[in-house]
Amino acid sequence: MYRTIPIRAKFSPEEELFWIDQCQHANSLINCAVYHTRQSYFSKLESIEAYTTYWRGDDLRCGWKAYRSETTYPELDKVLKNNPHYKSLAAQSAQQTLKTVGESINGYNKLVGLYYEAKVGKPLLIRYRKKRGLAAVTFPRQALIYSDSASGSVRRSHSDEGTSGRASGYFKPSISRETKPELITEITLPLPEFIDSDWVKEVTIRPSFGQFWIDWVIDDGKEPPGVNPNLDYSHAWGFDHGGGNWLTGVSTKGKSLIIDGKKLRSMNQGYYRLVAKHKQGKSEFYWDANLDRIQRKRNNQMRDAINKAARFIVNQCLNDGVGNLVIGWNEGQKVASTMGKRANQNFVPIPTGRLIERLKQLTIEYGIILTITEEANTSKASFLDGDSLPKHGEKPVGWVPSGKRVKRGLYRTKQGLLIHADCNGAANILRKVAIQLGINLVKVGSGSLTLPQRIDLFSRLSRSYRKNCGAGRLARPRSHILLESLVFQPREMSTTQ
Repeated sequence: MYRTIPIRAKFSPEEELFWIDQCQHANSLINCAVYHTRQSYFSKLESIEAYTTYWRGDDLRCGWKAYRSETTYPELDKVLKNNPHYKSLAAQSAQQTLKTVGESINGYNKLVGLYYEAKVGKPLLIRYRKKRGLAAVTFPRQALIYSDSASGSVRRSHSDEGTSGRASGYFKPSISRETKPELITEITLPLPEFIDSDWVKEVTIRPSFGQFWIDWVIDDGKEPPGVNPNLDYSHAWGFDHGGGNWLTGVSTKGKSLIIDGKKLRSMNQGYYRLVAKHKQGKSEFYWDANLDRIQRKRNNQMRDAINKAARFIVNQCLNDGVGNLVIGWNEGQKVASTMGKRANQNFVPIPTGRLIERLKQLTIEYGIILTITEEANTSKASFLDGDSLPKHGEKPVGWVPSGKRVKRGLYRTKQGLLIHADCNGAANILRKVAIQLGINLVKVGSGSLTLPQRIDLFSRLSRSYRKNCGAGRLARPRSHILLESLVFQPREMSTTQ
């Protein structure tokens, strides 16, 4: 199973200068490829006289028509092979850099097709990166030489025989002939102790907000379990997302909880306040090292919260023996949020979408079935009264819920029972998929919807909760358990500016 493990690099000053130089060459090589692509594209448009006038609203405008670009990666590699920036990088790293441009061109061509089907707006051809910026440098496994410093052995490929090195091993990346004479120190990439050298498939050196990160792309050979015999797939946890109450969960076993989001909201407010302070009197595009530090801190806080929340939810399912996880989510709801300035600031920056992506990665490893369902009318309808739950845009004329939210966090049913409003929404989310998943909601009553347990991810939970998954966890080697405490991210082919 492929994973990407990002680890902050700790380079010496000499090594950092080398990687800055390599990333600058990668950035310049991308700009050269973009230049060739754009020149070829506009030459084609001029030859077919694709410049036209058109009406947009009441204005008469002019511009180029949208056509597919005919530039491909093999063409870019052939044209730029003698480019000085290409020669300054290792050959395979330069090829990987050009492949990212080729993938961007393919994405643009697909958008052109969707544009003429009236599914998206007019796409823009790939643009130049910032001058003298930094771009990621990627080394495939063939461009890496592994050395076990303990035994002194050197291995080049995945298929070589020998023992796997940990803790004391390192990789030597390929270096071009033009750059090698200028080196004043040996360039190595220490292998983390929890990664086997045979797992490594690709390594990317990625600049991000004034720091370097090493993305280890690995294949640990572990396959998803499919059906977990320790889980009961007739039960489920349902979660409703919000702001102050980030995630409110209700279980078919009669449990309920709230993952607190107040500290997460406070972190975002502090971030926006500091950014506004540093950019006061400056242009909209102003950025400096201080803003790098502020952005980096905020990203780390959000990533930490996402991983803690995802790990807690998965562990809760494993400890309870629950095989289904249901989350209510309307795609694009935060983009068009019109709840007011203050409410938007409290709700929109909460990274629920990234949490869902993280859960998609984790649940498959344990055999938990993750279901994402739309949550229209789940907060208005009364779960205990069995109100109908129409989908978004399908609400019947005259539809009125039998209950009512009397104040923030309090919902009154038709019979006058007072329950937690967010728990009512989470229970309705379960009800939307109950028939589809074959789950029983008999144990979800007024008792479990009245007083949910509040969970503070940052102070209440100890580190041991990440590993204490009870009987629901499948037996795994120690190396896999060490991997599970890390931050995994899906592989991204785009470069970081």
